Amino acid sequence: MELLKKIHAKVKQKNYITFDDYMDMCLYYPNLGYYNNKNISLDPSKSDFITGPEVSSIYTDSIVNFYKKYKNFQNIENIIEFGAGSGSLAYNFLEGLDEKSIPKKYYIIEKSDHLKEQQKNKIKKLPNNLSSRVEWLDDLKKIDNAFLIANEVLDAIPSKIFFKEKDNIYEKVIKYDNNLYFSKIKCNPVFQNEIEKIEKRIKRKFPNYYTFEVNFIYEKFLKNIYKNTKNFIFLIIDYGYGENEFYHPEKFNGTIQFYKKHKKIYDCLSEQGNFDISISVDFSRIKRISELSNVQLLSFTSQTEFLLKTGVLENSSKIQNINDRSNILKTLLFPTDMGESFKIMLLCDHKNNNFLLDFKDYRHQL
Repeated sequence: MELLKKIHAKVKQKNYITFDDYMDMCLYYPNLGYYNNKNISLDPSKSDFITGPEVSSIYTDSIVNFYKKYKNFQNIENIIEFGAGSGSLAYNFLEGLDEKSIPKKYYIIEKSDHLKEQQKNKIKKLPNNLSSRVEWLDDLKKIDNAFLIANEVLDAIPSKIFFKEKDNIYEKVIKYDNNLYFSKIKCNPVFQNEIEKIEKRIKRKFPNYYTFEVNFIYEKFLKNIYKNTKNFIFLIIDYGYGENEFYHPEKFNGTIQFYKKHKKIYDCLSEQGNFDISISVDFSRIKRISELSNVQLLSFTSQTEFLLKTGVLENSSKIQNINDRSNILKTLLFPTDMGESFKIMLLCDHKNNNFLLDFKDYRHQL
């Protein structure tokens, strides 16, 4: 109820709250938001969703294998992880390195004070020569020669929602009259212009009664990274699509999802802070923003393809129980689970032409 009161106060300021502001409060409001409260847990048995690093350490083993291979071709000294969750990826990453591969620093940038505390408790369990390398940052500072990791970060960046009705585009907002309810406001001309560019690229107009998202915060997030980091490779792991599929006519309700206890919920205007909100990633948008900063797209592929080419089957032999091993591989690799819905995007600001990627290439989808 306390978060709801904060939302009501925000609504009163303008008579409405935009969905991106609402999502930000629901997920990140200090001590009350979904990711920023004392009860947050990403343990698969307690959480509302699963992530690769929490499924099994063999997921992180594949990332480590890729990192070690890339390090042979490029001067990589530091790791930067955005939104490190429970700390499982950082813990397993450092634990899986040989002496010559240990980075100078493993930086974690985390918005949630409560997750940060969990991460610190987990990292403390590592040997001192590893735990001493980890440093938490509130904001990205100038860091060069870095391997960047954003695992399921972009889907949690608040996004605007739009709606087409009678050939006009409106922005969806939330108002209050005894209860919260969805309403609409006239679309800002800046947003309208961007939407028209999308329609031009996908070569079709959005139909009436079509709901869709456009994320205007990606640019700020990415440009801050590209401004503060030089000589890097950036590994983005998330579920999403290229632009043409992202705005497919059949996705008439957009891609937004609300999850509680591993099940979709459909009422997002009550129990704020008690469920996850996520929006699929428009990877074409990530590509365009990156290219404007002279950052190159190295690869766009599926999680299945990335994991298979980085030794997940070989690494799985360390899981002794055959049934557990089978279930973990199914979750990570099968198209019906995470395998095809999750994508891997690799970006860099300086390509070494001697470094060859053998992943199946899906860049044509962008």
